[in-house]
Amino acid sequence: MQIKRSCLICLILILTLAGCATHKQAFNKAAHQDVKTIGLLEPATSGEFLVDNLGHPGTGFGLVGGIVAAIDMRSKSKRFTELMKEREFKVVDEFNRMLAAELQNAGYSVKLLNPERPKQAFLEDYGGLDKDVDAYLDPTLTVGYFCASVTADYIPSVRTSLRLVKRGTNEILYQELIAYGYETRQGDAVTIAADNEYCFKDYGSLAANPEQAMEGLRRGLPLIIKRIATDLGR
Repeated sequence: MQIKRSCLICLILILTLAGCATHKQAFNKAAHQDVKTIGLLEPATSGEFLVDNLGHPGTGFGLVGGIVAAIDMRSKSKRFTELMKEREFKVVDEFNRMLAAELQNAGYSVKLLNPERPKQAFLEDYGGLDKDVDAYLDPTLTVGYFCASVTADYIPSVRTSLRLVKRGTNEILYQELIAYGYETRQGDAVTIAADNEYCFKDYGSLAANPEQAMEGLRRGLPLIIKRIATDLGR
């Protein structure tokens, strides 16, 4: 049986979100006063708005059940992504614009960078990037709605893993995982709750209310960004 790559990605995502540790590094403001200009990278993201049931019954029936679950979630994610794109919800642009503004408010100069990413993850090599910055802020971004089981609500989820890397030395000055909405219990994430008004009892009600669903995701962006700016404040 041939399996679409996108379905396998969904299945891998389920297993990953079930609980993987994330390295954390607090930013030592006193020790890094020389960091004045940050190169803000465009986030690593799939470009999709995911709709995932992390307790999908299919995942309890081996490989075939897992494939069925992945196909189901892939279909829902595809339709929900279409609904968000129809409303021109450019979440990456909004995230980077807000984050750049908050970093400037925190006392930094910011340069926006858009490197090529061989995969949806942190860059492995920062050597060929802008030489006129002091450090690179490298975020990943996952956005969508998640539920824990077939009887649980779909809850908005915006998650970013990000790290600040010193130019030249590649020293990690800061690394954090910040999650708004659905609590995946992934590593030791900083969690920010979403309002109940943005939770949906099932996929049908989620898809039938795209404006409210979009607002539920959009509400998480400034909350996450405020936390990042606080962590990196000079």
